[in-house]
Amino acid sequence: MISPAQFVNGIWMGIVLIALGLLPVLLQSLTDSLRKFTGASSPVPIPSRMRNQTQQVPLKQQPWLAMLGAAIIAASFALYLAN
Repeated sequence: MISPAQFVNGIWMGIVLIALGLLPVLLQSLTDSLRKFTGASSPVPIPSRMRNQTQQVPLKQQPWLAMLGAAIIAASFALYLAN
């Protein structure tokens, strides 16, 4: 028993998780931007030697993340209909 606003919130959360799980490019760009942000805002400078030694491993498709999104959508739908 959830309100329409909670139902829409569950749908959006599920869609975002499905997109992140099925499109690894989105997840890769998010992690790259987080790395850049944390590197730029780090108070301790990282030597360029250490920065060059870290290799970025490309992310793979995450089917469990997409399944979690589908489960959230299904649970939201079921709880909304129970109302």
